[in-house]
Amino acid sequence: MNDILLDSVFPYITMGAIVIVILFFSFYLHYVEEPVFRKYRNYLCFCFLYLVMKEMILVPKYTPTPLPLYLLSECFIWGSFVYYVRFIYSTVDFKDKKSFFEHLVKISQIILMLGFVMYVITHVFFKEYKDLFSIIYIFISLYMLGVSVIFILFLYKSRSFLYYKYLYLGSIFLLLFNIIASFFDDPSKNFFGFTNLSIISMGWFSELIMFLLALGIKVKNEWEEKLRIMQQNLEHEKKILLQEIDNQKLVYQSRQSERLRISIDIHDGISNAITGLKFYISDKRLQAKENSEKILLQDIEQELNSIYMQVRDYIQKLYGGQDEEKYDILFFLSCLQKQYHNSNLNLITDVDELAVTRNLNIDQQNELYFILNECIGNSIKHSQCNTIKVSICFENSICRFKIKDNGKGFDYAEKLNADSGHGLSNIMQRIKKLNGNITFENSYGTLISGNFPFANPS
Repeated sequence: MNDILLDSVFPYITMGAIVIVILFFSFYLHYVEEPVFRKYRNYLCFCFLYLVMKEMILVPKYTPTPLPLYLLSECFIWGSFVYYVRFIYSTVDFKDKKSFFEHLVKISQIILMLGFVMYVITHVFFKEYKDLFSIIYIFISLYMLGVSVIFILFLYKSRSFLYYKYLYLGSIFLLLFNIIASFFDDPSKNFFGFTNLSIISMGWFSELIMFLLALGIKVKNEWEEKLRIMQQNLEHEKKILLQEIDNQKLVYQSRQSERLRISIDIHDGISNAITGLKFYISDKRLQAKENSEKILLQDIEQELNSIYMQVRDYIQKLYGGQDEEKYDILFFLSCLQKQYHNSNLNLITDVDELAVTRNLNIDQQNELYFILNECIGNSIKHSQCNTIKVSICFENSICRFKIKDNGKGFDYAEKLNADSGHGLSNIMQRIKKLNGNITFENSYGTLISGNFPFANPS
């Protein structure tokens, strides 16, 4: 009783499993083009159609009446074998053996097609030879089984057997159950209570389980391989990053050592020489009797003060390890004030230090630094002033700066044409880089006013 129940239920169980897998692969193939899965889905579609014909359309199942429907059902099962061979072949990379296996698969497909033609001929024209064809069918099934064994042996030798073991184990189950079913293609015959259709269904169900196991192993292996490659890439990137950090440390240490050496050389050589020369000029100025000589020596002394200030500023940057490509306006003005604190030059600054740091980027600070440096230097060198006022303010995304001295003034147009040192030309080029404007006025000395836009981060 239990055998009869299983015999009638098992085809439906197989049919349900096939429908689920067909729907899954159809959904998957809608988003990802995968020829292997497409072939397997087509194979399952033929299996499903065969089961529908046998279970729901042909009554009785094993009598070839009506003949057209019976032959159509057999067309589905033979077609399933053809598609299965194509599927199996597309799953393996045969490399140098590809030509051999390609011929083997083509021969298998030709044999299956010829077998179906012979099956149709014997059932339509030579019904008395149906039993003979059953023997031929067994040989065809054994040939297909041999092909599967050849595939398995090749994969075993090429050491790529883990995933394919289940794939081709399913093929062997499929062929063995079909060979067994060929002996019971009669309603009066059964194999331990199972008839032909149930045995074929067992073969398909076993193959389906083995394929899903193989697919799971393949996905697991591919995922582990991707994780391994990702881990290798992360380790490689980590090594590169650590190497770059070490290189940066070496470069920084080398630059610091070189800066320290240069700053010491400049301090011990040029700076000390300038200091000595300053004292000598100052002493000579105090001893001078002629007023013109005193004025000349005073101009020379002021020029030396300017040079000394710039050298000292450069030494401080070298010794402090500041980036030579970033020029600190606030540090520059602070050094100037300290330098001339005890001299007859009064330097007044009105600068919002926090706003300078917050509003101006490095490029803007650098350009403004050189403009101020050039303007203040010109005032010290040429204007004979005793007061210089520097102001920097910010309003409505505009940076405004002024340099005002109480010296003798100068003719801007004349100086620009006769600018042998290119100082004024450099100022104009730098303000142009800032997309700003600058004006020069003679008003009880010289007033230089400039402005340029900045991007306010607030």
